[in-house]
Amino acid sequence: MLALYVHVPFCVRKCGYCDFNSYVVDDDGAHDRFLAALAAELQRCWPAGQAPRSVFLGGGTPSLLSPERLRRLLAILASAVDLRACPEVTIECNPESVTTEKAAIAREHGVNRASLGVQTFDPDRLRFLDRAHSAAGAEAAFGALRAGGFDNLSLDLMFGVPGETLDEWVADLERALALGPDHMSCYNLTFEPGTHLTHARARGEVDANDEEVDRAMFLHTRQRLAGAGFTAYEISNFAGRGGPCRHNDHYWLQGDYVGIGPGASSHRGGVRWTNLKPLEAWADAALAGPSAVATAETLRPRQRAGEALWLGIRRRAGVDLEAVEHRLGLPVREWFGAAIAEQVDRGLADCDGTTLRLSDAGLLLADRVGAAFLIDDAAA
Repeated sequence: MLALYVHVPFCVRKCGYCDFNSYVVDDDGAHDRFLAALAAELQRCWPAGQAPRSVFLGGGTPSLLSPERLRRLLAILASAVDLRACPEVTIECNPESVTTEKAAIAREHGVNRASLGVQTFDPDRLRFLDRAHSAAGAEAAFGALRAGGFDNLSLDLMFGVPGETLDEWVADLERALALGPDHMSCYNLTFEPGTHLTHARARGEVDANDEEVDRAMFLHTRQRLAGAGFTAYEISNFAGRGGPCRHNDHYWLQGDYVGIGPGASSHRGGVRWTNLKPLEAWADAALAGPSAVATAETLRPRQRAGEALWLGIRRRAGVDLEAVEHRLGLPVREWFGAAIAEQVDRGLADCDGTTLRLSDAGLLLADRVGAAFLIDDAAA
């Protein structure tokens, strides 16, 4: 099945840790041109009559659009797909731009899930992360989404902020749980290349948080959320009443998807392509046609098989090796048997011959374990 990703690149502020393709553009004309280009690209790129497995409006900050433009965005999507019939339609929101009116507009048009980027409730860490909201604003935004009709609401939190203590993270987690979210994503802050935070670290202005403290935060999160009735279905994601995020799970299962918008990526049948990132260049290409694609690659067989393991091992259910071999028609266990055995011998993974999954020790080193299955193009 095919999923649809829609990239809305506007933000009220560029956060220092963020490497997403986003822009601070407070210009109604630019927003209107973006919507026109998006409509043109969607009509060309989405297969006519195809029902999406899921739809995800990400960014950037989709909730930053004015009520009128949010209506227009959703009408554009409804011209190509039936949002109301789709099992999961998610909109990403940041607290400073959420209103009950916008929430009600989204629900009216078939959006049935919201993801609220809180990151932290601590005022010092909010300033450090360049967030534009306050703790009270985050709680008010959560309430506005509920009042607007959302009964499947996810919260994003971030731990491991430089200087953060375990007690401070515990307090953040408790404050989030007190709101009663239906899903939670809890990410360890990472220093992404090219970000302001990474540059500050290179200048010696910022140090990464202590690894043992981050480890304690990770373990506490899993224990506390399990006690609160959440299921850790992926390294950083926890399903409550709202269940897992179908869209993200589709990515981890190496599903096919179409991405529209500046910098959006797509994948179909082992071919991956990415749109132009600059907003104006993407809009020019999308409006002129026939394509706004900047780069494309066809994954070689070993590459594709390795990525299936790299993505799938993040899921707590692990990787069904037989299912991957059947789907790809490739001898995955033959090709990667030695790499799998090495991770098992190191105590970082368990494998019964059919299912490969991270061990408890491997959960703490998931990126390292996953990287063991990635191979370069020359070896593919």
